[in-house]
Amino acid sequence: MISNVSSDYGYNHIIMPVIFFTFYTFTLWLGAYLLARNSQKTAVNLTGWGLLTYAFALATQIVFDQFFLIILLLPALLWIGAALHLLPQENPIRSILIRTWLVSSIPLAILTQLNEWFAITIVLALVFCTGMIAKLAYTSYFKNTFALLAVIALFVTLSVGLLILPLNWIPLPWGMTLLGFDLLFLGLTLTAWDAFDEGESIRAHLFRSLVSNLYYAGALALIAILFSENRTLLLILLTFGVLTQTFSNQIQLLLDRVTLASHLHDERQTLRQTADALPLLSSLEPTSVEEEQFIRLTRRALSHLGDLSKLATSPLVNLSTLSGTNPLDRAHALRALLVNSIQKLKPQSDARFGTTDEWRYYNAVHFPYVLGLKPYTHRPDPDALDESSRAALAWFQTSVPERTLHNWQNIAAKLIAEDIRG
Repeated sequence: MISNVSSDYGYNHIIMPVIFFTFYTFTLWLGAYLLARNSQKTAVNLTGWGLLTYAFALATQIVFDQFFLIILLLPALLWIGAALHLLPQENPIRSILIRTWLVSSIPLAILTQLNEWFAITIVLALVFCTGMIAKLAYTSYFKNTFALLAVIALFVTLSVGLLILPLNWIPLPWGMTLLGFDLLFLGLTLTAWDAFDEGESIRAHLFRSLVSNLYYAGALALIAILFSENRTLLLILLTFGVLTQTFSNQIQLLLDRVTLASHLHDERQTLRQTADALPLLSSLEPTSVEEEQFIRLTRRALSHLGDLSKLATSPLVNLSTLSGTNPLDRAHALRALLVNSIQKLKPQSDARFGTTDEWRYYNAVHFPYVLGLKPYTHRPDPDALDESSRAALAWFQTSVPERTLHNWQNIAAKLIAEDIRG
């Protein structure tokens, strides 16, 4: 009897806290890493927030020695949103599903808090998302990645079901551990997919981030363990170590803005972000890839025209027609090449803007990418725009649906890819 009590004490007070702290550290790091990537993909950012909310659920257990259902629901709800954003933009039901998710998530979380059986709705939504991702594995360019993602999504669904449904089939700490494994694999797979889609090489950058976090946060944790038995202090130091290391570039940017002149901090930001992105640069030879992949790389490069650090990681900087002694010079050269190719889409006219059919592809890439106009997500001050930009903004907002603009941009990217490939 005494040995059983001793065994239970060791399990509850030694083994499980070690497991929780381990999963807390890794999920906090990976969630922060996904957000620090500054990805343009909502699916990647929502997955990052899902990992952070899981880490927060572990933190509440470590501090208060109990789980809160409302917090346990957040990773599942955020993953549902991430999965819906994986649908292609041209999918007609994509916007409907996303709006439904946005409107129903908070009420569903509240209802589940009142009656745990409402959680079955969340589990069914996860099953739907798993099937949707499995279908994408047959139609997407990244078939193997989405097939793996569908398998992981199935395990996430099972873990969430065991955790939030009032069945009590397994102890709650075991359910949290299983979900932690699944979310880590989910985050890593989404990271790989994002990198593949951007034409980046992710392994070195990801490994460097992990090692630097383990070194920095691990040193702080060791100090806390040696000089204190306070779990809350250990949690605070781990959180501080992981977040300050992962968001070090953003912190330095903030310090530069506070202490330096604007032109200096802008130049330092470009150099710092480009240097940090160099491990992401792929050795892929762009002229040797298939036409579909080259068009996709061109489409991604066009979307990064306003971000030199992102442009510097594009495999297109390896084009033999570009010159430059360093990655930043080659990024500038790639930008000039793309802008010149965009200008070739402009009709032979002295006008700067037109609404006829021959203008559509030029308008679709020149104003959003070269000038940075965002007609659907950002409302710029009309006084800050010139006459042609104001006319283009009004035309996009009143006459061009967002899905139509996306299709025009795809066609324009194909034309530009043919031009720069030669």
